[in-house]
Amino acid sequence: MKRNFSFSFSNISLIENDDQFQKLEFALKTAIDYTDSEGEIEEKNREENEEKVFTFPPATDLELMEKMKDKPISFYFDKKNLPDAILRPYLPDLKRRMFDLENRVKPIENRLWLLDRPDRSLEEDRFEILCEVLDKACQGFEILDEHVDHNIPLGHRVVLEAQLLGVIERKFDQIEKILDEFHKLKNDRDGVNNEREFLRYEIRACDMEWTEIHERFLKSYLDMDW
Repeated sequence: MKRNFSFSFSNISLIENDDQFQKLEFALKTAIDYTDSEGEIEEKNREENEEKVFTFPPATDLELMEKMKDKPISFYFDKKNLPDAILRPYLPDLKRRMFDLENRVKPIENRLWLLDRPDRSLEEDRFEILCEVLDKACQGFEILDEHVDHNIPLGHRVVLEAQLLGVIERKFDQIEKILDEFHKLKNDRDGVNNEREFLRYEIRACDMEWTEIHERFLKSYLDMDW
């Protein structure tokens, strides 16, 4: 948000020498830069706090998109070798699914931070491991960003993005299910230990899935088969 400022020094008669002129010019420039920075920070904070709203591109087949709302993400898993002309109408649906998942992050974070979790309690342990699962799931968005501009076959991209979004979706569902039933393991140390082991396994499995998807993106970019 850069503003254009103009200022004329020709009418200033109180400046007695170049040194005073330079000091005044520096003060004005500092004030302008500060105002610009303040405005940019304010705009950045506003953008970060706004919920992302997905809008379909003008050429989108809205009837097709409506039908796709009831389809699981696995619908795309076998589309690797389809022609681009068949796949292209489905791209807005993948984009919509990504936006929907991104918009789930903040509500999940809020639910986690609202948990009653006294220091060194079982609830605090559960909170920490759930945060790790959420962080691991959100790494999928980083992988997507890393490869978004790479020139790879469209069929490969559709399958890999769908697989990636499918992993994120499963992890979010797991976290929300545990939060829905969080009270059921109150004072149940064995139950909490079992839950922790299960979630540790899920984190390791997610790591392997991210590695595989990332490698496949690279292979597609390098025109290698997978």
